[in-house]
Amino acid sequence: MGCSCYRWRQCFCWYGCQVTPDSQARRWTWNEVASPLTTASNKIKSLLSHHSVSIRKVPVDNPSAVISDGGKLPFEAIFVSSKDSSCSPTVVILHGGPHSVSVSSYSKSSAFLASLGFNLLIVNYRGTPGFGEEALQSLPGKVGSQDVQGCLTALDHVINEEFIDASNVAVVGISHGGFLTTHLIGQAPEMFVVAAARNPVCNLSLMIGTTDIPDWCYMVACGTEAKQYASESPSPDHLRLFYQKSPIAHISNACFPVSGHKTNHNFRI
Repeated sequence: MGCSCYRWRQCFCWYGCQVTPDSQARRWTWNEVASPLTTASNKIKSLLSHHSVSIRKVPVDNPSAVISDGGKLPFEAIFVSSKDSSCSPTVVILHGGPHSVSVSSYSKSSAFLASLGFNLLIVNYRGTPGFGEEALQSLPGKVGSQDVQGCLTALDHVINEEFIDASNVAVVGISHGGFLTTHLIGQAPEMFVVAAARNPVCNLSLMIGTTDIPDWCYMVACGTEAKQYASESPSPDHLRLFYQKSPIAHISNACFPVSGHKTNHNFRI
């Protein structure tokens, strides 16, 4: 029986197919595959031709006294605006990690949302790689506060510039981005009309007992003291801390639809 596989060569995807029987010396044929994950088709480019992309430098005004110097540094957000951005709905997109990053190269999922007429605000909150070690290390121990405030600061930035309609904003995120999504709808429900959270961490105090990465829970919650406190049997104080830093602590404030799939509740297209 023949077999097949994919391999990457520079920026191209190639599909390989074995054309000789398994008992013989293997010989493969390779064919280039156009990849929609890295390159937009002409049809997509046409759909997005009326959109513009800008990198917004977001200052941190009046930072909290508990924030480190790295947490006071400016960060960036990618803003994709539709033809008439001030009248179009906006989707805030949050990456996971938290030490991941959103880049300005082609994204199939972002292109899909933009093609439907949405503005996109793609936030690289403080703790995102690419802005220096000091900024990167400012987030552990301050999840649920510094990163949440960063997302709200980025949203306020485009609202104050009158780029978007502040009454028609959605938020979506995956993993730590889902953690932030559920935090945002609990801490600032008045800012959003709908949310979609993909595999979010909603309760660190429960996750610590079931996950295969308990060290991650300690690191994001305790910061530099994580190694000192890490234990297979968290203390009541640490469980309380994990809960306080989790979105579940704000669940009573959530007041609109949240979905892991599609929803059109109250979000005007």
